[in-house]
Amino acid sequence: MNIRLISGIFKNHKITAPNSRQTHPMSERARNAIFNAIQQRIPNAEVLDAFAGTGALGLEAVSRGSKKVVFIEKSRSAQKILSENLKITEKNSNAGETKLIRASVSSWLNSTKSQFHLGEIEEIPSFDIIFADPPYYDPQFPTIKNLCKRLKTDGILILSQPKELENFESKELVLVNEKLYSGAKILFFKAK
Repeated sequence: MNIRLISGIFKNHKITAPNSRQTHPMSERARNAIFNAIQQRIPNAEVLDAFAGTGALGLEAVSRGSKKVVFIEKSRSAQKILSENLKITEKNSNAGETKLIRASVSSWLNSTKSQFHLGEIEEIPSFDIIFADPPYYDPQFPTIKNLCKRLKTDGILILSQPKELENFESKELVLVNEKLYSGAKILFFKAK
């Protein structure tokens, strides 16, 4: 299965998606709506694509001018495909920096916090935009609550969740928009 990047320097480039129920690539229609809604925030943004899967959200951000995108994926099969998909950024010197973290989102959150306290890193990473598209069979709301702490001031979180679930809520965020696409509910949050 292939997924088309919609706009930017990699417009119409196709990336690979696994044929598995473990990864649920977001529809092109939903991705297009997300990026139309946040287009002004993309250039030079630092982005986190949590539960990255194919990397389609993060690669779309790179294609549209993000300065840096960090992809986090724990599934080995998805990591392999994502690693291949990221090779397109190596072919274009205008592409922003990309980094693949091979871990679960919760273990990455814990390890960066520990590294900071041990003095191994100067600051805990924070982001202008966080995409969170966890597996629908395990929405991981507690992990996403911890992810919210990694948003920069005025940062945004875009969360995809099954439409039948109650909306995710966090004291650190304000829901500013909501869109429905087939089985998905896309929630747009802004940091308080």
